[in-house]
Amino acid sequence: MSNDSLDESFDPTSLGDWKVLPQTREVIRPIDEELEYRVTNATSQQTEAKTAIGYRVQIFSTSDYLQAIRVDSLARIRWKEKVYLRFDSPYYKIRIGDALQRDAADRLQQAAVKAGYRTAWVIRTEIQRRNDEQ
Repeated sequence: MSNDSLDESFDPTSLGDWKVLPQTREVIRPIDEELEYRVTNATSQQTEAKTAIGYRVQIFSTSDYLQAIRVDSLARIRWKEKVYLRFDSPYYKIRIGDALQRDAADRLQQAAVKAGYRTAWVIRTEIQRRNDEQ
């Protein structure tokens, strides 16, 4: 076969490009700040929250988001104290209470252990306090 018989007149750049549209996907971001859920009674008076250094009781920690949500929901039913779900990579932590004094947190921790949260422990952290607390 000789080079004279080859047809090289085809130019691939003369063809139009296919339109390729990128797929958009929802980006799932980790919870990186404390989530606070407040359930208030319509007849109760809301008080403005301020922060202070105090104590909370950590009742559970897991890297599984769905398990953290389940434990958080059950804790909100079980405890009259505020329940907090916090993400500190790679763990979701469920904490209860806002105690200014260590002895109050210790009593809450003992109640948590009796309620079945055997690994509950007191942690010193920033808490929410009401205006009437000093």
